[in-house]
Amino acid sequence: MATTSYTRVLVHLRRATQEAPYSCARFSECILDSLGLAGEGLVECSLQDNRLLLQSPAESNISTSTGNTKPSLYKIMHPPFCPIHHLDEEGRDCLPPEIVERGVDVGVAVLLESSDHKLLLTHRAEHMRTFPSIWVPPGGHVEDGEGLEEAGLRELEEETGLLVTEEERKSSHILGLWESVFPPVLSMGDPKRHHIVVYLHITLGKTSEQLNKEFKLCPEEVDAAAWLSVNLIRLAAFNEDQDDKSEADDCSELIPVTLVNKDGEHVEGTVESSTLTRTQESHQLTPGRISTGSRYALSLWLSQHLTE
Repeated sequence: MATTSYTRVLVHLRRATQEAPYSCARFSECILDSLGLAGEGLVECSLQDNRLLLQSPAESNISTSTGNTKPSLYKIMHPPFCPIHHLDEEGRDCLPPEIVERGVDVGVAVLLESSDHKLLLTHRAEHMRTFPSIWVPPGGHVEDGEGLEEAGLRELEEETGLLVTEEERKSSHILGLWESVFPPVLSMGDPKRHHIVVYLHITLGKTSEQLNKEFKLCPEEVDAAAWLSVNLIRLAAFNEDQDDKSEADDCSELIPVTLVNKDGEHVEGTVESSTLTRTQESHQLTPGRISTGSRYALSLWLSQHLTE
C-alpha cells in the first residue's frame, strides 16, 4: 500500500458461545485452531467498528442481526506448514514483546477477472519487507473506517492504476479467507507478521488486453503484472496433494507480463509458466512463485466461478 501509516484493523474472535463477547486475537494464536477448525472450515465473517469479527458456524446458529436471516459463511484455511500452528510453547515464549503484542492484522486482496476470464496477479517488488518477489493479487491492509471492498479497490488503484466502475462493483463478493504468516515456515525464522487475508472477487467488463493499456503500476510496490489463463490457473491452484514434480513443472509456456521500472515506465516481457507454478520450499522463500494463499484463492475461483 502506498501510505506509510494507518490505523491497524485487527482480528477479533468469538471462541465459546453466541453470548460470549468477541476478544482480540493474539499474535501467537492460530486462528483456525482457536475456532476449532482442523486446517480448514467455514467461518462467519464481518467487519464492524474497525474489527474483523470471526466465529465458527457451531457458534453462530442464529443471526446476530434482527430477523431470521442466517449469516453468510465463508471458507477459511491455512497451509499445512502454518508457522503459528506449529509454534510450540517455548517458541511462543521466545517471541519479542513488540511481536507478541501486535495482534492479528487484516488484509484484503482482489482477484480481478477480465471479461475474457483471466485473473490478474502482481509481482511484489524485491525490496518489500514481506513476501518479496512473489506473485499475489493486488491488495493490502484495511485502514481505519474502510470496508473490505473499499480497501481492496483503493489498493487495486494504488498498485495498478485500474479503476472499477459502480456497475462492476456489483459483482464484488468474498471468495474466502486465508491465515497468512511471514516468514511462511518456521525453518526461516520466528513469525514476524500474522494476518487474516480476505479474498474478494470482482468481474470487469473489459478484456485483459484492454486493461493492460490502463496499467499505471506502482514500482514502489510491484514490478510486474500478468493475466493468468484458465489453463494456467488450473496448474497453479492450491492442492494439498500436489507433487512438486507434477505436470506443472513440465509446462514451459511463456506468459506475457507487463514490467515497470523505477521511473514508472512500462515494457512488455515474459515469464515461464513453470516459474509461476512453483510451490513453497521448506527452508527458503521461492522467488517468482505464486504465494500459497493466492493459489488457494485461485482454487476457490475455479470451484465457485468457472463455468465449464
